[in-house]
Amino acid sequence: MSGERPLGLAALIVNYNTGAFAVGCARSLIEEWEGAGRPRERLQIVVVDNASPRDQTEALDELEALGATVVRHEENAGYAIGMNMAYALTTGEPTDLVAVLNPDIYFLPGSVETMIEYMLAHPECGALDPRTCMDPLGVFNLPRNLLPTVSEYVRVAFAHLDPVFAHAYSRRRLRLAYPRWTATEPILTDMLSGCCLFMHRRIVDEMPSLMDERYPLYYEDTDLFRTLRGMGYTVVHHGGAWILHHWSRSAGAGGEPMDEPTRRHDIGKKRYFEKFSGPLGRMVVGVMDWIVARWPKPWLGRALHDFQSLGDLHEPVEIPLPRACDYLVEFGVSQTYVICAGVLGHGDRWRCPEEAWDWLPPMRYYLRALDRRTNRILGAWTFQKATNGRSTAMDAAELASYGERLWLAG
Repeated sequence: MSGERPLGLAALIVNYNTGAFAVGCARSLIEEWEGAGRPRERLQIVVVDNASPRDQTEALDELEALGATVVRHEENAGYAIGMNMAYALTTGEPTDLVAVLNPDIYFLPGSVETMIEYMLAHPECGALDPRTCMDPLGVFNLPRNLLPTVSEYVRVAFAHLDPVFAHAYSRRRLRLAYPRWTATEPILTDMLSGCCLFMHRRIVDEMPSLMDERYPLYYEDTDLFRTLRGMGYTVVHHGGAWILHHWSRSAGAGGEPMDEPTRRHDIGKKRYFEKFSGPLGRMVVGVMDWIVARWPKPWLGRALHDFQSLGDLHEPVEIPLPRACDYLVEFGVSQTYVICAGVLGHGDRWRCPEEAWDWLPPMRYYLRALDRRTNRILGAWTFQKATNGRSTAMDAAELASYGERLWLAG
């Protein structure tokens, strides 16, 4: 009807040392929103800075210039508290939508409108996420998140203890990840990536809070998905909407045993399993942690394959395959392959595109190629990326260029 109020969207971002990326996230969201013909005044963006130790003044000022509401919190109270604080500052109708966003994401063309259209057509959807890639060309499909259960935790722990279990787990992980990497339509699931979630405002208001504040960092999104499904709502992954996720810019690309993100992760893990698995489940998780901590270090995380070393690479990695085929290259930072990204292609070799290579952080990588028809291993390699990864967000011109190429390819 002509007098109907336009749809509103409240976008929530918690920032910690990622101000430049938060600016890029907000800009891409605004461009997608306005590009779809939606009024700017119906888009609210709230950014809570969780006492970032690095100076964020320039980025936060720029966010305010973009029209965002910015909260400069005096302490790092945790992601869940930051999200709840951001949501409390928004207004809207039950028919509006809410977006829970990491600062280090970037919306590729068409992604926002695709998710909005799905949400409007599916009132039963509790949370929706898009397809996430590590680079703007969509080369590196990020890993599927598997729902943390006690049995899943035990499988992962054993995979670190012995290559026999790692082989079994990698087959299971691949079987579950492959449909996600190839999906072009919405699919029902039990676990999403928490980096980008679209929700109905009326459903958020049914819950005591958007997120459980007992989690200082990690597991709060998993709790959310289990809560939504317990309320009878669906959790959906939309393979037709693509975003770029810069991957772990706040916590870092790998934790140390005593660092702050790891400490908060361990607290969240304990509270999660206590809540959903009870005393017995928490005991099993504790026993597995005890075993892993005391396992002889040379035996922990042993290689799943004999990796051919490619040395230190300054140019994009290129691997020859024994024959032309539809292939999958699994790309990870652990030689156990418990978690890894996926690259899909066809031919007798794979060369990482220059644009995708630029986004990889400088660290050691392990990759293996599989024949997608037979799942047979075609080879395994390792290398150290010797050049820095890109540390800035894209501008509008780059976004349009990459987005056009991505959609033409996909």
